[in-house]
Amino acid sequence: MNPASASHFPFPEYREGQRETIDRARDAFAAGKRFVVVEAPTGSGKSAVAVTLAREASSAFVVTAQKVLQDQYVRDFPDLAIMKGRSNYPCLVVPTNAASAPCIVGKRYSVCDECPYFTAKDVAIQANVATMNYAYFLAELNYAGGFQGRELLVLDEAHNAEAMLMSFVQVSVNEAQLRRAGIDRALPPDLGPELAFEFVEELMPELKRRSKAVELELQVDSASESGMQNLRLKQWLDSHLERSRLLLESHESGDIDWVVERTRGDMGQSLGFKPVEVARFADELLFGHAERVLMLSATILDAGTYLRSLGIDEDEVEVITVPSTFPASRRPVVLRPAARMTRRYIDRDLPLLAAAIADLAAEHPYEKGVIHAHSYKIASFIAKNLPERHRGRIVTHHAADGRDDALTQHLSSPEPTILLTPSMTEGIDLVGDLARWQVLCKVPYPFLGDPQVAARMQRDPDWYDWRTCLSMVQAYGRSVRSADDHAVTYLLDADFTVFLRRQRHRLPEWFLEAVEVYDRD
Repeated sequence: MNPASASHFPFPEYREGQRETIDRARDAFAAGKRFVVVEAPTGSGKSAVAVTLAREASSAFVVTAQKVLQDQYVRDFPDLAIMKGRSNYPCLVVPTNAASAPCIVGKRYSVCDECPYFTAKDVAIQANVATMNYAYFLAELNYAGGFQGRELLVLDEAHNAEAMLMSFVQVSVNEAQLRRAGIDRALPPDLGPELAFEFVEELMPELKRRSKAVELELQVDSASESGMQNLRLKQWLDSHLERSRLLLESHESGDIDWVVERTRGDMGQSLGFKPVEVARFADELLFGHAERVLMLSATILDAGTYLRSLGIDEDEVEVITVPSTFPASRRPVVLRPAARMTRRYIDRDLPLLAAAIADLAAEHPYEKGVIHAHSYKIASFIAKNLPERHRGRIVTHHAADGRDDALTQHLSSPEPTILLTPSMTEGIDLVGDLARWQVLCKVPYPFLGDPQVAARMQRDPDWYDWRTCLSMVQAYGRSVRSADDHAVTYLLDADFTVFLRRQRHRLPEWFLEAVEVYDRD
C-alpha cells in the first residue's frame, strides 16, 4: 500500500471511528494479513473506508452486491470507474444490448470503435479503482478476460459473498431450455444423483457441437432478429459449458459435495446442482484476483462461522468491529409477540398477525412503514385481510419482477404508504420519512425445503443460526440511516423472544441494547 495520505480520504471530516478503522486496516495489511474484515453498522461510513484504502493501493476493485450500490459509489466518488455486465450497454450495430452483439462471435464493424461497453471496459481497465457487482466480477475475471489481478479487492456487503459464489457455480438445466437450444434430450429418470451427473457429462459434447453450429450460422447472419436470438443462445451455451465443466471437475475430484434436486416450474421440470459449501471455490474464483482483500459489512456477526463459510484461515485475517454511534432510543426494537409463525401454527395464527399489523397501522396513521413478510404466503394474507381502511395504504408485489415497481411507488408517493414485501431485507435505503416504522413478521430462518440449505445446516448448525441473525439485523438496518434519523422496528413472531435469548452471543451489542418489550399499558 502507498504511504498514508489525508488526500485519499474523500470527505473534509471523519465520522467517529472512521480514522481508527482505516489505520487499523492499513496496519493489518502492513503486518502481512491477507484479509481484513470490517464489521460496522449502517451509517458508520464503510464506503469512505473502502474508497480510502482502495485509493491508497496501486490498483483496486470495489465489488458490490447490487448495481444500484455501484451507482451510489460512483455518484459519491467520481474518480471510480464503473463497469457493469454487457446487457447494461446498447449495441451500436443491431437494436439490442451488448450481451447479444455480433462481436460475441468476432464480427466487427467500423462503429464498434465507439462501443459503449468496450469503451467503459477500457476506462475501467486503466482506472486505479474500478467498481463492479459480484455477478459481473466473477464472470469477467474468471471467464471473459481483459482485467488483470489487482493489489486490493474490496468486497462491500461482504456477508453476501458466499451466496454470490453459490449463484455463480450452481447449474440448472431443463428440457425447455434444451429444446430452445436445439438439443432434443429428456432429463434422466430420478434414480439417484450419479445418473444426474452422468447426464451432464453426456450433455457436454452436444452443448459444444451446438455452440459451434450456432457460431457458423452467426458468421452468415448476426444482424437480423433470428441472428440476435442466436447470439443470446451462443451466450447461454458457452456459459452452461463453463459451469458444467466446473461441476464435473469438482465432483470427480471428490472435493465438493453437491446437492441434486428436481423442481417443476413455468419451464417444466428442472435438474439443479448446488454445492453444499462454496469455501473451496472462494480462493480460485474470488480472492485469487487480488493480493489482499478488504471485506466490509454491517452483519458479520459470527466471525468464525463467516470465515469458515469462505475457507479463510483465521491466522490470515484481522477482524475489526466498529460500535454503533446511533442512540438506541432513536432505533428501538420492540418485542411485541402476536402470533406463532412456525409451520405448525402459521395457518391458525395468520389472522392474529394481520390484526396486530392493523393495530400498528392505526398507531402510525401518517407515517410510512415497511412490513418484512418473509414469504409471499404471509404477504398475500396480510394484503387481503387488513381492514379496508388500511388496505389502501399497502404497496406490495406478488413476484420478484414486481419488486422494483413496488419500491418506486412507495418512495415516490406523498401518502403514508406501507411497503409490504418478502424480499427487501437488504439493499434498500428507507431514510427519514420513507420508513418511520417497520415490522418483521417472522423469525427469518432460511427455507429448509431447499435441499442445499438443509444439507448445509446439517453439516454446520451454526451457519443456519448465523444466516437467520444476519437477515434479521439486515432488515433492521433498512430504516435508520444516520444518527439523526429515527424509526421503530416491531418483532411480531412470538418465537423472536426465545430466538434473541438464544442468539445473544452472536448478535451485536448495538442491536441488543435497542431491544425492549412492548408494554400494553
